[in-house]
Amino acid sequence: MELRSLRHFSALAETLNYRVAAECLHLTQPALTRSIAALERELGVQLFDRDKRHVALTADGAELLERAGEVLADADRLAAAADAIRARRRDEVRVALYGVALAELTHPVIEAFCERYPRATIRVHEADFHQGHAPLLAGECDVALLCLNVDMPGLTRVPIFTEPVSLALWKGHPLASAAAVDMTEVYDQPWVTPNPGDDLWVGGRHGDHDAPTVDSHARSVLDMSSKIAYQHMVGLMPLSGARMFPPHPGVEAVAPKEPLHAVAAVAYPRTGHSPAAPAFAEVARRVARRATGVPYAEISR
Repeated sequence: MELRSLRHFSALAETLNYRVAAECLHLTQPALTRSIAALERELGVQLFDRDKRHVALTADGAELLERAGEVLADADRLAAAADAIRARRRDEVRVALYGVALAELTHPVIEAFCERYPRATIRVHEADFHQGHAPLLAGECDVALLCLNVDMPGLTRVPIFTEPVSLALWKGHPLASAAAVDMTEVYDQPWVTPNPGDDLWVGGRHGDHDAPTVDSHARSVLDMSSKIAYQHMVGLMPLSGARMFPPHPGVEAVAPKEPLHAVAAVAYPRTGHSPAAPAFAEVARRVARRATGVPYAEISR
């Protein structure tokens, strides 16, 4: 049995649509159909009930889906562990950028780290908001640069600077032209957030009974802006977002009456982390302390 077949099974079980699952897997629909049929023959179990209009998991399929998820998770952890071993041997540091990362300081920090540790190889990639902090905790990356207002279980958080946060509304929203908005005035509207684990993205009131209801989680800053503009959702964005990305023509940034701030931070696993992770955080703090003329509310000391 191949892991690929289990991934095909998992994708179809999630979407219950051959066309959509095939697109997600970058397969043709007939190829996915053949793969699922071959897996069913190999297992001797019918995984799906299907006709021309509907696809549904069978009871047996639902039971095996849970097992398949465990196998795939174990395989991913094994691959991450192998990546970490290779990274240590190559002195490689894998850096994940979440959203605006450290804003204008992102490049100077990475450049300073390369100068300080010339033997290190830096590999940088844009993180997927949907995965949250799981890749970092699983060892798939060594360091993350992100907005993180609160300590998270299993992570070491090193604050670098804070900056104001704006309320993002769609053009034409009744409050879009207001000088400032009371957050509670939009709590009853659908919200989009990048990461459900950070209090900042639900108005700093995560867990409160009167907190806004999150209807969607975006994969990126662009995805978040699009959902605000075209699906008429509400969100929060650090001011650096407007500086780092072209302003979305369908989004208006309005100041909240009760000021909110985002904390830009370097984060890495609390245990089993790469030796380079604390060094990277220290370099980031030094670069931030030397920064002049930078539009941040406060540089962390």
